[in-house]
Amino acid sequence: MRAHLAAPLFIALATTTASASARAEGPEPAPPTGAAGGQDAASKGTTDIDNAGKFAQVKKPEEEESTDATELQISAGGLMATGNSRSGAVTGQGTFRLRRKIHEFGAAIAANYGVAAADKDSDLEPNVANVQGKLRYDIFFHKRISAFVMFTQRHDPFQGLTYRLNFDPGFAFYVLQKKDHRLWFEAGYDLQHDIRCRPSAPDDVCATEMLLPEDETFTNHSARLFAGYAITWDEKISFSTGFEYLQSVIDAKKYRFVWDMAFQASIIERLSLAITFTLRYDKTLLPEFRPLDTTTAFNLVYKFF
Repeated sequence: MRAHLAAPLFIALATTTASASARAEGPEPAPPTGAAGGQDAASKGTTDIDNAGKFAQVKKPEEEESTDATELQISAGGLMATGNSRSGAVTGQGTFRLRRKIHEFGAAIAANYGVAAADKDSDLEPNVANVQGKLRYDIFFHKRISAFVMFTQRHDPFQGLTYRLNFDPGFAFYVLQKKDHRLWFEAGYDLQHDIRCRPSAPDDVCATEMLLPEDETFTNHSARLFAGYAITWDEKISFSTGFEYLQSVIDAKKYRFVWDMAFQASIIERLSLAITFTLRYDKTLLPEFRPLDTTTAFNLVYKFF
């Protein structure tokens, strides 16, 4: 092999000492294709294939996007009218979500209160008053599937509820599972327990003693289905919606569903304007209460992280 390399080396030296006109008579020989001169530096991450000048880039394996998340935000809004029409309302909400590897914890609390007067001479009287809360824990035994347990509570005398407790174990399947884009479905069981009341004149206090003994409490067992979707664009605009349906397995006429949606747009770095809408249809209430309630709110939202 040394003899083979000597000839090109000799020609190269001879060509170097020749005149410019002599160099023009023939092209310089190509450099040898051995390991010394025909391969790019290893630090470029390339590999010679078939010694034909074809190179394949060595790619690092793509890392999966982390699903870890820490989110905390509060929102508040209000309305006030004076003069011939007198009314006022306040609303507030706080949400927290923490995801670490296979564990996720979430919590939320919301409250709404409003007063209004029938005319300019009447006193202000409450017309909206409810408090809601939620705790939830998920464990992901697959990157797209989790088992969860959730507790929710609601106090709403205008629906005849001194207290409602729901216990919801189930499974969730995530079609999309990213920080800024999620689509998921849930199926499970719901245990509902209500402590009921009926507003009593003249102060409209929600009193249990106004009910028949058999109506004071209500317990129901239901199948639960849920679909949810959430997306964020450029960390400035977000949209989310969810639909929950619960069907009693005791009485087919007892069912309820909840649909909510929220649109949020950033004003400055951590402050946003949010529009939320919630629709509740509940056939488990006492007969004198309408099954349909809707709430629309405009809030300022502050995101801590």
